[in-house]
Amino acid sequence: MNRLSFLDKAEPTTKITLGVGILVFYKDKVLLEKREDCGLWCCPGGRMEPGEDVQTTALRELKEETNIDAKIQGLLGIYSHPQNGTVRKYSDDFFSQQIIDIIFYATPESSEIKKSDESLDVKYLDLYDLPDETTPTIKQILKDYKDAHATFPIIK
Repeated sequence: MNRLSFLDKAEPTTKITLGVGILVFYKDKVLLEKREDCGLWCCPGGRMEPGEDVQTTALRELKEETNIDAKIQGLLGIYSHPQNGTVRKYSDDFFSQQIIDIIFYATPESSEIKKSDESLDVKYLDLYDLPDETTPTIKQILKDYKDAHATFPIIK
């Protein structure tokens, strides 16, 4: 059962939340995880812990969810518009969340992938032959990455 759904619009009771994600690129591949809560592929990421900065959050989440160490190369973009899949609701919550996603891009510094309990799978996927089962947000982010490869950051 999918515990996470993506909504088309925010309600007045929607909470605003900050999320941080990281895309690790190796040749023409990108490291993605298949999320346990919705069965869709997405980039590793999560919420900041008190006292962290966004880059530390990205690298910590990457390590926790994939076992990969990486070097951040830059800010890919900031995504907050509901049309990009940023409004989400967990089935056990009484509210929805609109996530402001800060997305970094990086290169790997280690290679032994291990998935966490939050993932069904983690692997490098061909950037130009991605599965249809991706989150709306990652679809948009990777489309933007391929379309505007040199014009970062993207703000949407």
